[in-house]
Amino acid sequence: MEQPRLGIIGMGEAAFNIAKGLKQEGLATITAYDKFWNSEPQAALITKRAAEAGVTLAKSMEEMIRASDVVMSAVSANMAVPLAKEATPFLRKGQCYVDINAASPMTKEEAAAIVAQSGAAFVDVAVMGPVPNYGHKVPILACGGEAEAFAEAFNRFGMVITPIGEKVGSASALKMFRSIFMKGFVMLLLESVIAGHRYGVEDQVLDSIEETLTEGTSLREMIHGLLGRGVIHSERREHEMDEVLSTLASLKMDHIMSTASKQKLRWCTEMKFREYFKGVPPKDLHEILAAFDEMTGQTR
Repeated sequence: MEQPRLGIIGMGEAAFNIAKGLKQEGLATITAYDKFWNSEPQAALITKRAAEAGVTLAKSMEEMIRASDVVMSAVSANMAVPLAKEATPFLRKGQCYVDINAASPMTKEEAAAIVAQSGAAFVDVAVMGPVPNYGHKVPILACGGEAEAFAEAFNRFGMVITPIGEKVGSASALKMFRSIFMKGFVMLLLESVIAGHRYGVEDQVLDSIEETLTEGTSLREMIHGLLGRGVIHSERREHEMDEVLSTLASLKMDHIMSTASKQKLRWCTEMKFREYFKGVPPKDLHEILAAFDEMTGQTR
């Protein structure tokens, strides 16, 4: 079987890490389109990532799609449908449109219906772990009529894709329910250490959490990574929590904690941590606390 030519919409953190890993595994042709490719300050980071990953940057959506067999949408939940609409006029029968955005099953169904107008296949993908940690080997669930073909084509290059059926939305539904815990956990942890910081006991708070959760096995490295990415990607994760809330509301289920997590994510966005750290996740939670002190003008 010939190698698939991969096209990627967006050159954010997830797209960059997946593309880089696939290129290292021998996937020859990867083309990406990011609408900010020539708009500073985003253009500099996009160009740097493309060069490091060995990706060809296209100047238009049409150029990228025409150069690809599989088109992967890797942006944020709120852009899943708009980008499906933008891509559809250029898609054709025989192509596969893979949506890896963390959107609700209803959003994936809507995007799939749009893409179907072009004759291209639609695959709903749920990314089940942090891409910066796993790279292209992050565990992935896929559903849709071409999910098995997608898995077969890309697992040859080191990806870990598990097809779970033909019904679009199934993979995203599973991720949504998992996100109720995962997104809330990060924001609850952030609230704990900021509160502790006011009394100068943030490290003792972490020691107590560590002892409770791990019985002496260090979680500190994981905590730094979770919080660093949490404050940088708060706006994108807000959109994901909107999708979670929409999913739960459609099922008439209680969503108090999911609502609270979304509100805390909004606080992070309004604090402008992403702008402070220039889009690069801090490696140590104390960098976040120092930024918090500086931005609020408060000291403990």
